[in-house]
Parts: sequence; structure tokens; C-alpha cells
Amino acid sequence: MKKVISFLPVLLVVLTACPKKDHIDKPDNTSAVVSQFVYDGLSTYYLWADLMVNKKPTAANNTDPKAYFKSVLSPIDKEHGWSWITDDVDALYADFAGTPKDFGWSLDFLKFGEQNLVAVVKYVFPNTPAAQAGITRGNIIDKIGGASITASNVEKLFETNTISINVNDQNFTNPRTVSITPVTIQTNPVLVDSVYKDKSVFAGKKIGYLFYTNFIGGFNAQLYNTFADFKEQGVTDLIIDLRYNHGGDEVAAVYLASLIAPRADVENKKPFFKLTFNSFLNEIFGGGIVDSLGVVGGITPLNANLNLNKVYIIATDDSYSAAELLTFCLRPYMQVVHIGSNTGGKFTASYTIHAYDEDKGNTVYRSESVSSADKNILKNWAMQPILAKYADGTGKDFENPGYLVPDIPVTSIENQPSAWKPIGSTDDYLLARAIAEVTGLPAPASANVNTAPRSVYKFGKTNISSPRDKRLKESVRMGPLRLK
Repeated sequence: MKKVISFLPVLLVVLTACPKKDHIDKPDNTSAVVSQFVYDGLSTYYLWADLMVNKKPTAANNTDPKAYFKSVLSPIDKEHGWSWITDDVDALYADFAGTPKDFGWSLDFLKFGEQNLVAVVKYVFPNTPAAQAGITRGNIIDKIGGASITASNVEKLFETNTISINVNDQNFTNPRTVSITPVTIQTNPVLVDSVYKDKSVFAGKKIGYLFYTNFIGGFNAQLYNTFADFKEQGVTDLIIDLRYNHGGDEVAAVYLASLIAPRADVENKKPFFKLTFNSFLNEIFGGGIVDSLGVVGGITPLNANLNLNKVYIIATDDSYSAAELLTFCLRPYMQVVHIGSNTGGKFTASYTIHAYDEDKGNTVYRSESVSSADKNILKNWAMQPILAKYADGTGKDFENPGYLVPDIPVTSIENQPSAWKPIGSTDDYLLARAIAEVTGLPAPASANVNTAPRSVYKFGKTNISSPRDKRLKESVRMGPLRLK
């Protein structure tokens, strides 16, 4: 049997040799069919599968499959919100592929007053509705349909309908009304790449810079092209900016690591990370799965590998999952200088489970054993539960403390959009600090967070994220890993 596991800030793996059930044990009603699928799938694959004992769906708890799913999760999973279930598997895979129906922006949500919120634009993908509407980094959205943004209407910014919004500049001035309609877009995660090489400014260094939004394996060719250009230009130092990266595919993480790590380690396929599962799966997989540098599909990364012994990674409390995996698991092979703040904290891997369709995930039942009526009920449902924990190639993990601590702490100004600079600007406070570490020269005064312009408006942090961002933050999406 083939299974697909994933890191989303969880990992995605292709599994084999796991037994499938021949039938669905359930009462004859729609909710019970889905709840039984939840029970059977988690009992087999869930990292905390032992907690599923005595949690079979009953007449009292199977009326809402999503509520049943949440009720049986482990305490630590509930605390972090790592696992999830969906009744729209096609939309889930569109997100994974980087082709969602979307406005084309990435938003952060800040408190404004006692009950209101504002949405601050972190970045915008080119050739999207947001870009075409002239929306840029730092813009502040404070109204939807003429109403202030609150917890009760914020979801309209994530839906697939046309909306009217009030857009302000980064100083919260010059408001304008914009009508915007989402479309299917391409979210190429290689959003900004540059080479900084003015000898007088950068101390003779040639510094490659990559702002990478998410780990999406379908765009590995774009990563290759960027690093091939870095190599052609003779880059001597590398900065990877993951400040807003919420994770994604293991496939992309391994590919990017194979472009960054010392060439000899990639050629020798040194172990990059190891997954450990529940006791049932560990027995099947001989104690776990190891994924190695250089073991990737598509264009070989060796031709664009920079063969460096040090990398500078910008990571913050908005960096999760595969972003943390890359930062942590490169350390056995090279010096990793983490600049920013403590990361979001995801050290787990997830995978997609579908009831019977192997094209939509790891399956629980043999397709031929599921009736047409039950297939019709289950066809749009999928789960993304935690499958595994990951460690680096030496077996070391960061479960305690559960996040990565920076080597170079930098005070955040993410609640002060008036002080933001364009992504890739050498006046940006995080990039400027990274460049200073590379060159040994002081950062420009224009990048000093203590003298950055401050708005008269006070904003506070929230835990609100778009559904897509929540899915990414949950764990690294594994896969497809090919078992030996």
C-alpha cells in the first residue's frame, strides 16, 4: 500500500507495506462513515495512536466528524493545533501545490483598540489580484465592506468571494477603497533574490540573498535557477530569509538544503533528518526513516551547489516547521548563524490520509472494499494528522525547548509597519543585521530599530492566521519520501 506523509510545518512521506482495512465498521449514516474513517486512520498512523483506545465513535459523538476528530487528539496536539481535517481535499492539494484560489497577499493580523483588528500586508505575489490593485508590503487593511475588521468578519479576507476593503499606507494614512476578487494564482516561493557585491559597501563580499516564502516542491526548479545564478556570479556568502516562512514540503526542504550544504556531504548523501513514528509504524520501518542530502528528484542540485561552510538564516517567531527543519538539520554539516528571534516551534511531521483514494493521500481502506455510497460520502474528506517527530542526521532534536533560539537576537519591529522596508532592501532591519554579520561592518543608521519611524497608532499581536497559514504552521509536510 502506498501512503503519503507530510511536513506542514509537518513532513510528507510515501509509505509502503501498511495493512489496509477491508471494510468500514460503522452505523449506516453519513457522519458515522466519516467519524469511523477518522478513528481507523488515527488508530493506524497517528503518532499518539495508543491514545485512540476506547475512543471509537458512538451515537453520542459522531454527529460532527470535525468535532469528533478534535476530541480524540492528544493534549499536546490540541495545545498546538498541529493536526487538522478537511472536507475539501482538492483545495488542500491546491494549497500544497502553490496554486490556491487567493488574493495573492500574505497578511499579519494586529490588535487595534479593544475589539478591532487590522490586517497588515507582509508581502504580495506578483501578477495577482492584490498586486494588480496596487497593494504592497506594509499596507494596512482596516475595513471590509465598510465595517471595521473584528473576529466576526475577518474570515472574509480568506474566502473566495469578491470583497471591498479599505486600504491605508504603512503610516495608516491615505485610505482608499479597493474591490478585489480572488483567482487561482501561482505562489512561486522564490519571491526575492539578489546579489549584493559593491566592494566598498560589502567589504569585497558577494552576498547572495533569498527571500523564500514557503517550501513547495513544485517550484524546486526556481530554487535551482536562483542558486545557479548565485554560483555564476561567484557568491561568497549566503543569506536565507525565512522570517515569514510557515513551512511546507519535505521535498523542498531537502532540495534547498542540498543547494546550501557542503558539496561533499551532498555527494555522499549524508543523512539530513530522521523520522520516528508510533510503535506500529516504527516496527514496519525498522525504527524510523532517514532522508538524506542529495536524494531528490528533478534537476540535480549539485550543479548549482555553492559549497559553502557557513549560511546566515533569518528566522523569527513567524518561522515554522520546514523552516525550522532546514535551520536545525543543516547544523551538523556547516555553521548556521540564526538571526532574528525564537522560532514558532514545530518539530513534528504530518501526512495526508484519505479513506480510499491513493491519488489523494495515504489510504485506510482498500478501494474495492468501499461501497459506492460510502465513497460518495468520503471522497472530499482528508486528514492531516501528526505522523512523526523529526531529528537531525545525528539523532538530535529540539523538542526541548521546542523552538530554535537565535545566535544573533534582533528586537522585532513586526508590530510597527510604519518602520518596515521593502523585502530585499539593505535598510531592512533584519537583512541589514545579517549583512553586518557577513561583512563585519556596522549596519546603516537607516536600519537601526531604535530610530525607526513609529506610528502614533499602537498595534498588538494576535494569534489569528489564514486557514492556509494555519495548515502550514502545524508541522512539516513529509513527502514524498521513498522508502528503501
